[in-house]
Amino acid sequence: MNKQRKVIGWIVTIVACLAPAWGVIGKFISPEMQANMASIGFEPYTQMVAIFELIAVAFFILPQTGRIGALLMTALMAGAVAAHLGHGQNIGFQTTILCLIWTATLIRYPEFLRFRAKQES
Repeated sequence: MNKQRKVIGWIVTIVACLAPAWGVIGKFISPEMQANMASIGFEPYTQMVAIFELIAVAFFILPQTGRIGALLMTALMAGAVAAHLGHGQNIGFQTTILCLIWTATLIRYPEFLRFRAKQES
């Protein structure tokens, strides 16, 4: 991977991780975010969701676990989209973050685009 692609991949990765990382902090200390989680029915699970977010962000940032992190971040944001959509809320922000996650993933790990079936001998 050339240096420019690597730098762009890291920039997009960091931008994609800012909102989920901020969400982790907010779920622990922000009354507004805790109230929002309660409004969509996640009040008893707020800290558990925050811990999952933290794990997903950490896995996504680390190069050794970035591929699994991409899948975890996708699951996280898809859950956010589904929860907000199910309660009639705007999903533009969550969808944007999801697009950033996959843009970063495809820049950092272009092999995700190579779908090959196993060859049986």
